[in-house]
Amino acid sequence: MHSVLDPAFRRDLGDGLVLRWSTADDIERIATLHSLVHRDAVDAPPNEEYIRQIRRMMSDDFPLMGPRDFGVVEDTSKAGNPIIATTAVWRHTWAYEGIPFHVGRPEMVATDPAYRNRGLIRALFELFHARSEAQGDLVQAITGISYFYRQFGYEYALELDDRRMMPIALIPEVRGALTLREATVDDIPLLEELYRRRQASGILSELPTRAMWLYDIETWKRHPELRHFLACYMLVNAAGETVGALITDAYRRGKALYVWLLELIEGTNMQAILPSLLQALRAYGAGIEPALPDGEPFLEICFALGTTHPVFEFADITLRQPVEAPYAWYLRVKDLPGFLLHIAPALEQRLAASSLAGYSGDIKVNFYRGGLRMHLERGRLKVVEDWRKPVYGESEDASFPPLLFLQVLFGYRSVDFLRQVFPDVWASVEAAPLLKVLFPTRPSFMLCWN
Repeated sequence: MHSVLDPAFRRDLGDGLVLRWSTADDIERIATLHSLVHRDAVDAPPNEEYIRQIRRMMSDDFPLMGPRDFGVVEDTSKAGNPIIATTAVWRHTWAYEGIPFHVGRPEMVATDPAYRNRGLIRALFELFHARSEAQGDLVQAITGISYFYRQFGYEYALELDDRRMMPIALIPEVRGALTLREATVDDIPLLEELYRRRQASGILSELPTRAMWLYDIETWKRHPELRHFLACYMLVNAAGETVGALITDAYRRGKALYVWLLELIEGTNMQAILPSLLQALRAYGAGIEPALPDGEPFLEICFALGTTHPVFEFADITLRQPVEAPYAWYLRVKDLPGFLLHIAPALEQRLAASSLAGYSGDIKVNFYRGGLRMHLERGRLKVVEDWRKPVYGESEDASFPPLLFLQVLFGYRSVDFLRQVFPDVWASVEAAPLLKVLFPTRPSFMLCWN
């Protein structure tokens, strides 16, 4: 029996179906699967964009995964052993209040429609989770379709994709030159500095590696035929000074140009620069190719910067209104005590800065199918362990339906908010203030690197 970390791992699923890890020889069969699954209709041609995506992700220089990082199910009973289900394993490092931890991210999840409802994605996720945990990942995260990933222990717990649209027809003509300059390798230190400043406003943040910055600036050029998604640009004023940076689409999505990151250097006036910035983005969007050859005409700039970005303070009412309520990342934390002990310095710092400084005592949280006990001594988190409410005797200090506590842990929702929505969320008079101190509500912006 091979370990899940062994490239030679194989599991017989019956009926000729085999679960295993990919190799470079699988690239075209995986690309074929995704090109057929991700098309608009059963009789539509294969999706060429997904073929490029798979080839790009399985190249040796893609920073988040490599050719051996797809979990696949192949049908050995059919000619050519077609691959009929997949999920990829991406490797990230995130931080909780600056404390790093590793994250496994399942991506490119797909099943041939003829093989659906047979538990293949469940088998793939079992494989993915086993590998992710064996590699030391404390959290798994995915930006996925509605509801589906709840089946596998995930909960919506982090804001995603707050979209604000600016019709280009409403952008005024202004005097003043602000131009976009393609970022170079020499710009990476400034990009990292601006990015860190933005991420510090939230509880969670990505810690991009140099390889990730390099990929979107230089590495992708080794395979220009495969395209890349994100383009990094520096903002340059009329005097030739760099005053900020942004990350935007390399190819326009339908009628909209998306802006994923926008940061100005300290001392730059956001309100003063905004009109010329919009004008520069309009010119850029008009000059790049649409992702699809028959794409819609360019009509909008979409700012996907998170609900707390300062640009919205200065924009007109059009840009202040989200297109719809933000979606959310799914997060999974199998070893909750282990994760809480890992981030204990952040929790202790919050406690020390509060009116509950030096707190000693237990807090028992009931998850109805289990629970958690945290023990603090003089403001230090000494013990975190699994706990189950006994039939008689001691009772809980707070209660949450399974997984819902993750929304509180990651600052996505407060106990008070959840209590209004879920009658089975509860905290005692004594525990509620402590939970608020340990787990404040603060939106995090997570750039969706791909």
